[in-house]
Amino acid sequence: MNSICKRFTYANVISTIALFLVLCGATAFAANQLGKKTVGAKQLKANAVTTAKIKKNAVTAKKIKKNAITTTKIANNSVTGEKVNEATLGTVPSATVANSLSTMTALKLTKTFSSASGATAEAAAAAATPVMLYEDSHFRIYGKCFVNSGGPEVVGVVYIATKQDGAIFDAPEDELSGGPTEGYLNVSTAEESRELEAESSSANNASINEASEFGATAADSYSLIGENQIATKSGTLPAGDGLYGPGDVCLFSGFVIHS
Repeated sequence: MNSICKRFTYANVISTIALFLVLCGATAFAANQLGKKTVGAKQLKANAVTTAKIKKNAVTAKKIKKNAITTTKIANNSVTGEKVNEATLGTVPSATVANSLSTMTALKLTKTFSSASGATAEAAAAAATPVMLYEDSHFRIYGKCFVNSGGPEVVGVVYIATKQDGAIFDAPEDELSGGPTEGYLNVSTAEESRELEAESSSANNASINEASEFGATAADSYSLIGENQIATKSGTLPAGDGLYGPGDVCLFSGFVIHS
């Protein structure tokens, strides 16, 4: 026991304490320097950085070397929407293409009264006043409401007209495909050959057609597709005139999509 105690001299104790202080100081200094040191790409394992491993506001730009974090260093699905500044994102390429492809225009419901009558539908249609439903740089779509006295019946018809010769179109009523029999839809094409849709109702009755599709393409490849809906009312309805109101009435609606 005495021999052990003899070894603990004043010098030994002081040197041991000094060594301890040096080691602690070096460790603290190293930790401090490590905290200040930036993280390079070689120091990161693949998929090492996840949102769960990052303390809020702990990693700043100064702590990361330029180009240190690559896609291989980030775990799949670790960067969520809430971590992204949406203002820095551009338009998705496919969305840009979709936005440039087409524009849709709704045809506001148009109510019109019968504007002419005739012994035949053709005679009455020729005398009726056109009601514009849609117009662009290539086509016009309009409706007519008239009374065919030979029915008698109230008739509503939607027509298409082109502003360029050499167009084609297809619809439930007529078709001009450019073939040897039909020919093309031209500026001078007769109205009776360019009907899109028609609906009629007998005396004191009403009728509505199922929305019907049509399509047209101009000579320069400009395209137009859409649907028309027509409702007609003749005289007075037993259940009341409702949205039609009194008289002989036609309602036109639908939409068009153009390239």
